[in-house]
Amino acid sequence: MTQSSGIEFGKSTVPVSSSVAASSSSDVLLNNFQLKKKSYRVLLHGQRLVWERMQRPTKSAQNSNQTVKTPLPEAASAVEQQLGHSLEHNYGEHSHILHMDDIISVCRGDTKQQSLQPPQHLALEPLPEDVKPTAQFLTINYAERLTKSKSDCNRWQLRRITFYNSDPYIVRQWELQLRLRLESSPAGGQRVRRLLVFINPYGGRKAGAQTYERQVRPLFQLAGIDATCITTQRANQIRDILLTHDLSCYDAVCCVGGDGTVAEVINGLVFRRMRELGLDMQRPAYIPRPSLPVAVIPAGSTDTIVYSMHGTADVPTAAIHVLLGQRRGLDVCSVSNSRTLLRFCASVLSYGYLGDVAAESEQYRWMGTKRYEYSGVKAFISNRGYDAELHLLEEPLEPETPQSPVSVCSEPPSVCYANCARCSIASSLQEQRSSLFPTENEDEHEDAGQQEQGPIRREHAHAKLQPSVAFNHELQLSASETALLRPHPRPSSLSLQPGAASYGSDLSLRSGEQWKIIRGNFFMICGANITCACSRSPNGISRYSHLGDGCLDLILVRKTTLLNNLRFLLSTAGKGADIRNLPFVEVYRTRKFNFRTLTASQENCSISGSCQPITQSVGDGVNSEYSSWNCDGEVVTDLDVTMSSHCQLIDVFMRGPHSYSKPQKVGVRTPTTPASSSDNVYCCCKD
Repeated sequence: MTQSSGIEFGKSTVPVSSSVAASSSSDVLLNNFQLKKKSYRVLLHGQRLVWERMQRPTKSAQNSNQTVKTPLPEAASAVEQQLGHSLEHNYGEHSHILHMDDIISVCRGDTKQQSLQPPQHLALEPLPEDVKPTAQFLTINYAERLTKSKSDCNRWQLRRITFYNSDPYIVRQWELQLRLRLESSPAGGQRVRRLLVFINPYGGRKAGAQTYERQVRPLFQLAGIDATCITTQRANQIRDILLTHDLSCYDAVCCVGGDGTVAEVINGLVFRRMRELGLDMQRPAYIPRPSLPVAVIPAGSTDTIVYSMHGTADVPTAAIHVLLGQRRGLDVCSVSNSRTLLRFCASVLSYGYLGDVAAESEQYRWMGTKRYEYSGVKAFISNRGYDAELHLLEEPLEPETPQSPVSVCSEPPSVCYANCARCSIASSLQEQRSSLFPTENEDEHEDAGQQEQGPIRREHAHAKLQPSVAFNHELQLSASETALLRPHPRPSSLSLQPGAASYGSDLSLRSGEQWKIIRGNFFMICGANITCACSRSPNGISRYSHLGDGCLDLILVRKTTLLNNLRFLLSTAGKGADIRNLPFVEVYRTRKFNFRTLTASQENCSISGSCQPITQSVGDGVNSEYSSWNCDGEVVTDLDVTMSSHCQLIDVFMRGPHSYSKPQKVGVRTPTTPASSSDNVYCCCKD
């Protein structure tokens, strides 16, 4: 085949590995390679890899000894380079474009089979002069989203492409440049190298270990991730390990299991951070943000957390987000009673119907996943109602601050997708509000101890004006902690603001907010932190809940007939139905709410009487007059509960679900571009 020597445009030809700083987005590599025994012109331009099949010369070109070539794209301006805007429309009609953020690994070999082996992540150093490269095959492993599938548009798959060139020096040069640009890209700095993996072999269909070995471990090995696996043998083992062991050598924590496993990891990381800062784990002055991000591999019964984050419960999709290092802030809710902080909730806290299902199913664990269906039918037929009183912070319809995330897209309600504007505004608002607090970190522990007592006195001062919201936390993040959706790398350690908001602080009520009191007899009460979607309920119980806006949806289902209950369940399972249209359902968007029963005495507000960070298993039984709380699949029996949302408290490897958009019509002059993982480059989703 006709080969071109190593050509670089935009700088003089120098050894590729002589300096990392020598590479910039304006550098260009251009060579001819073979792909499936066909000649291709391959271009490395900035953060984009472009390949196009070489066109055969026409008769007129043959007579004049000219070669038909596609012109190179114009150089991007500095502003376009910073914004990540691509110029793919200049590459050519049949060009294939791959962004660096989507590349998982690069490997070369003497044979094609050798280049398909997991790469060895060695230092980018030039070969000794007496050692000559011999590899002629270059394999690029990358991720691609199935954009053309209406039913699986949220699924990602692993793809690979192998180029051949008879000159080993060219192959070596391309490998070094690709690795160099992968490490220097914004997403490359967030990729995981050492990972702590917890595997729950008993969750869901009891296939956690098999799922990891068959579908996840090969992907981690392909990306060169050093994973330390721990198979759990008992409840709360993950929490105990996270609280006691040294985690400084790990870049992230991964869990393979269901929603309960995810909640246990989040609880362990948050309580670990509280212990590191010397905060009281029962009455903390504020909720700190963990430093380690969380990766979730679905292996449970419903996997609502994974489905809400990705729009699918596909295992390779969740693993690919870990390989690409794509992180996004996720809201976490704290659950407390009048005396202590109980635990943190990642998905839903439900009283009534779902609480009865969780409590009843504990007696039928021998049935496996069928126990939820059996307990659900029993609870549905009984159609019990529970008297309750709720106090919630009703968000104003016309707040004084028009940029408040509560008012953004409130009419009509918006669905949370990738690149969600509402969640981005919430992150920016947190950064603005953090400027109101001091930024000194040297007196962090001392100030935290002072804040621990200050909110208590303020709670007593407002006891006559507010409902019982003792020790109700609200998180205020620093400027570095709130920039969760930006493409630039985040710092390795995030400082906490000692002046962050605490329980019951005077700043917990914003201008225009007021407490709303609701009383009644309810079939179900739900505080939804996410949509709680799954394969059986694609829209979830709270379709318009967002992943990182700092709010939760309070869903109240009044006690009514069995027929109306059936309508409610069908509405949650259907794609086109909306529970907001049902007359016996009320939905409120709030930052926190307080629940108490109307018939329980003050002494019986906490049936279990547990002061543990994570509530233990249910006791001998619960009074039939009251229901239980279903908190991420675990049972909580307290009757005086406060739920508060903490905006983007933890980083999770995700982008958010995508909405299906129809592909371009045949004949449109656009390059065939894979759906990129970069937020600012090739996003084809539409809100």
